[in-house]
Amino acid sequence: MRKNNYFFGLLLVLIGVLFLLLNLRVLSFDWLLFILSVGFIISYFIQGHIGYLISGLTLLAISLVSLLNEYAFPGVNIKGFLFLWAFGIVSLVLYVRQRSKAFLIFGLILPALGTYNLIEELAYGDVSWTLYLLFGIAFYIIYIVGYSKSGIEWPKHLSLIMVVISILFLLSSKTTVKFGFWKFISYLWPILLIGIGVKIIYNMIKIKE
Repeated sequence: MRKNNYFFGLLLVLIGVLFLLLNLRVLSFDWLLFILSVGFIISYFIQGHIGYLISGLTLLAISLVSLLNEYAFPGVNIKGFLFLWAFGIVSLVLYVRQRSKAFLIFGLILPALGTYNLIEELAYGDVSWTLYLLFGIAFYIIYIVGYSKSGIEWPKHLSLIMVVISILFLLSSKTTVKFGFWKFISYLWPILLIGIGVKIIYNMIKIKE
């Protein structure tokens, strides 16, 4: 108990010093968050308290987004890319620690969305098809890492759906291909959902038998 109070006291001193330096304009707020995140992460390795790790990784993600956008890529707005990737990595770290599938899903979906934001920022023209392709890749990795051993296949099916939609979006963006794309999609989605639902029900019945 005394050891916990000792490290908590040191952490409060660090926070106080950092905000004092902020008021004296020695540090910017982004650098304050970065140093504070390092302090939380060090406290986690010393104390082993998961709250320190979550706090440290969250502050690290927020501070790195702003610092990298300001110093490394001043001409391009990559905050969305960095922010989503940073929190995706945080989620993956928490997945390794907690083994919660929710952290795995967030840890792969957020970087996929962040990568799309960067592509949209740098590319010219319609690149919406890349979003579904990235989602398809993310869901397939989710299936391989978290679900394949247990025999659960919905992430794999969802990955296939995303890839198919990506191809359809790519085809519709070409002027040489003319067909009722959106009408086709309006029929495709319900059919795919019905198929997945029937597959899940069939698997549940098979497991009970």
